[in-house]
Amino acid sequence: MLALTGKAVEGDLLTAVEVIPNSEMQQHVWSKYKKDIRYQWFCSSEVGDSFSYEPLPNKSSCSYRVRFEDIGRCLKCECVVTDVFGRSSEVVYIETTSVLPGIPRIHKLEIEGRGFHTNLYSVRGTYSGGKEGKSRVQWLRSMVGSPDLISIPGETGRMYEANVDDVGYRLVAIYTPIREDGVEGQSVSVSTDPIAVEPDVLKEVKQNLDLGSVKFEVLCDKDQTSKKISSVGTYERRVLEINRKRVKVVKPATKTSFPTTEIRGSYAPPFHVELFRNDPHRLKIVVDSENEAHLMVQSRHIRDVIVLVIRGLAQRFNSTSLNSLLKIET
Repeated sequence: MLALTGKAVEGDLLTAVEVIPNSEMQQHVWSKYKKDIRYQWFCSSEVGDSFSYEPLPNKSSCSYRVRFEDIGRCLKCECVVTDVFGRSSEVVYIETTSVLPGIPRIHKLEIEGRGFHTNLYSVRGTYSGGKEGKSRVQWLRSMVGSPDLISIPGETGRMYEANVDDVGYRLVAIYTPIREDGVEGQSVSVSTDPIAVEPDVLKEVKQNLDLGSVKFEVLCDKDQTSKKISSVGTYERRVLEINRKRVKVVKPATKTSFPTTEIRGSYAPPFHVELFRNDPHRLKIVVDSENEAHLMVQSRHIRDVIVLVIRGLAQRFNSTSLNSLLKIET
């Protein structure tokens, strides 16, 4: 007689166990004359109204790990015992009920990417637990040494394009496996090493921080009340002046007027710089609730340099020194 340990569930381990009568004589005969036990596992197959079992190749041990392919099918284990005289017993077998999908799980979760703030990152893992449905992913940031996680709004895909806001943070991806019928498994997280500044950007940022004073030609959006991306026609040329004490946005001189400072501010809070994730050429400098400048530059490279230079010069107001994140000696 055979019994099975384990459940007919994807991922579970089934083990066939011989049930020996409890009498002392039967136990003695079994231990003295049993020589060999052969096993063979089968999987059910249905074609029309015909139901049969097909042998599973190379599945001839007492244990069997239930596979994804077995879901919805029945399993059977046959057993033949041979004694010391070479005689074989009749075939005994045990069948399972229809195999059920397992609990949704994600294994070997990892984030792929080169580690710089200009790179694309992807989260990958091996799913088990029936057919995968609409599993959820959420990207977050984590400062080294801090348990806090900062959610990145809108970043719920398996791919994430890093930006200058990620410098010094670990990227964290939380993956929640979900089966096609809506059953959720346990969320699993994975993180990167701290994101570094792309080398060419880093070189330029260090040079500008050493100078302590730098100017950039920018375009300034004069229609700042609009939440939509403005057309090029609403931008006017300006000069962004940055030094160790403050930031200025200056309207250049013309034949009929002198230069005019439109925005001026120190690095004291609430001063900060914001990015626009949908446009790598734009940034916003906020001095306070009434003074801000929406700027456009020629490339993402220039935008990143400007942002990192400003944050580097403003680092004395920050809890974490950007110079330490950039690995700049002070």
